[in-house]
Amino acid sequence: MPHLKQQAARQLGHVGITTIAFLGLNWLNELVFIQFEQSSGINWVFLPAGIRLLATLLFGFAGFVGLLLAGFYLNFHHFAFQDEARAVYGAVAGAGGPYLAYLFAKHWFDLGPRLGNLTAGRLLFTGVLCGIMSPAFHHAFMWVQTGLVDWTALAAMITGDIVGILIVLTLAKGLITLTDPRDVDAHLR
Repeated sequence: MPHLKQQAARQLGHVGITTIAFLGLNWLNELVFIQFEQSSGINWVFLPAGIRLLATLLFGFAGFVGLLLAGFYLNFHHFAFQDEARAVYGAVAGAGGPYLAYLFAKHWFDLGPRLGNLTAGRLLFTGVLCGIMSPAFHHAFMWVQTGLVDWTALAAMITGDIVGILIVLTLAKGLITLTDPRDVDAHLR
């Protein structure tokens, strides 16, 4: 039983980390990249998309739950959508697209524990897939609801998500390189 409690605590921690990281990057994105906003909630540079990818790759379903909670919070308390259905499907699309991209990558690339078999090329492919799926789901829901697709907004969302993913992956790689204890000797030379 103690093992189950530890697992549950770890999963809750992953949900919390994901939620906080997403909300923090959303705040930073609005602060730094507001001039790249195509329309309300759609930006040509969207850093939180990088957290969507990392959270699902690192935490799996717990990352999905954290993204979903962050999406609900933002859509109901920050963006203030007039239509509750849009707020709900926006949160589901924002969490579901990246999680589905992760599941596809896990299957296609036979990702094992600790993301075995995830090469740089496969990570880039998964990042692009993630950057397409979430916006596609957002606009598919809009199409079902209204019968219309805003192609400019869809292009902006896809571009913004992919650019955000690439920026976050580059920063994450830099941080890993700087903090990797195996390379201490290489840094000292």
